[in-house]
Formats: sequence, structure tokens, C-alpha cells
Amino acid sequence: MPLPVPDISRNLFDLSGYCSIVTGAGQGIGLALAEALAYAGSDLVLTERNAEHLEVGASKIEAIGRKVTTVACDVAADDTPDRLVKAALDLSGRIDVLINNAGLMTFADMLTVEDAVWDNIYAVNVRAPMRIMRAVLPEMVKAKRGSVINIGSSWSSRASVFNQDGGGVDYCSSKAALQSLTRAAAQDVAAKGVRVNAIAPGAVDTPMHADHRAKLFEYEKYIPLGRMQLAEDLAGTVIFLASDASGYITGQTLHVNGGLIMND
Repeated sequence: MPLPVPDISRNLFDLSGYCSIVTGAGQGIGLALAEALAYAGSDLVLTERNAEHLEVGASKIEAIGRKVTTVACDVAADDTPDRLVKAALDLSGRIDVLINNAGLMTFADMLTVEDAVWDNIYAVNVRAPMRIMRAVLPEMVKAKRGSVINIGSSWSSRASVFNQDGGGVDYCSSKAALQSLTRAAAQDVAAKGVRVNAIAPGAVDTPMHADHRAKLFEYEKYIPLGRMQLAEDLAGTVIFLASDASGYITGQTLHVNGGLIMND
């Protein structure tokens, strides 16, 4: 049976009544995306390890007028997927959108990367999104609709973070794995009405880069649009991919990076 075609006579970007889960949502990209979803009409489940960050994020969502609940946890913990599903169902009785945003970055190189560092990066950047998708997708399949958005990185197609002096073998390869996982997952659920896509940001000025912000801004001269990327620059894209406006798009990685991809 063919899937329904969106009615273009209405607002295709409207997320009213939706419930969205956002990981790594206490600050930076995750919080900006959560706020964007809330402004579009969605209720929110926010998760990250820092409970204080989550309280600040939840207050912002409440100020927009949406329902919100928080789950303070390690995204890679064994019980996290089930906790997130329960939180969403308790809040709204449905799960419409999942944003796998939580991630780690290091500058380890191939000659010195340690097993523990490698395993931790992959646990957070690849295994955790897989396990959360695996828990959430049955609810979306049951509803015959839903959108998963994995936050990748433009450095997944580069040799190192910032392309300066090497480094980032674990981070770059983990984000490439996440984008491959996105395509594979999309294939498995496409016929069931569920879409899975990824967004690949470039150099984004967020707390993740607090320890090497000077190095981050050295990269600004390579950005064709001429300025450093902010978390808010991803807001429109996430609403697009979450909504019926992108109803015929799945298995894709959309590079949102000010044109950095042109400099590969």
C-alpha cells in the first residue's frame, strides 16, 4: 500500500502535537535544536548527563509553551534507551522525532590513540545512537510515521579534525560510521513509513570546543560563507527533516556547514 502524500495546502513545517527526544540537549547544538522543535510545536524529552544543564534547557522549553521532561543519564548507559522511550510515552503517548545529538570529540591520532579512548568514542557516537534508535523505532513503525535525525559531522569525510596537524582518527571515523548507520537504518524502515537522515555540521562554536576555541576560530577563514557556524544555524534544517516538508527524503546526510564541504 503506498504511503500518504503530504497535503501541501497546509503548513508542512508544523510540529504541533509531536513529541521529540533530543540527546545531549543541555547546551550547544542539542539545546538549540530542542528550542527549534518547541517553537515549531513539539513537546520535548531532553537528556544529557548534567542535571543542572537540563533544568536550564527545560525552563526554556516551558517558556515557549511546550510540555517537557528531562532524563539525566549517560547516553551510553544500558538502561538509557528504555528510559527515554518511557519518558516520551509518559509525556505524550507517542514518539515522532528522535535527534541523536550527544557526542564526544578527541584529537587522538593513529599512532597514539588508546583502546579505552577509542571504545568510549564509539560507545557514545555510534553504539548509543544505534541502541536508542532500536528502542524508539518500534513506536514509530507502529504509528507508520516518524523521523530520526542523527547529528554527524563534516569531518566524517576528512582526514582529521580541522585538517590541521592530524588528529581525530577516532572522532572522524565514528561520525563516518554514524552516517553509514543512518543509511542502513533508513533502508530497514523506509517501507514502514519511518525516515532516518543525518545532518553534518561543520565548525560550530559550542561548549564542546571550549578547550580549543582559538584553534576552532583559526578555521573560520576556510568557511566559504565567511563566518563561524552557530548552533542556531542548524535549526531550520532540523525542523525541515523532522516535518512533513521532507516526507520524501530518507537515508541522506545533509551537510550544513557554510560550504565547507566544497573545500574537501
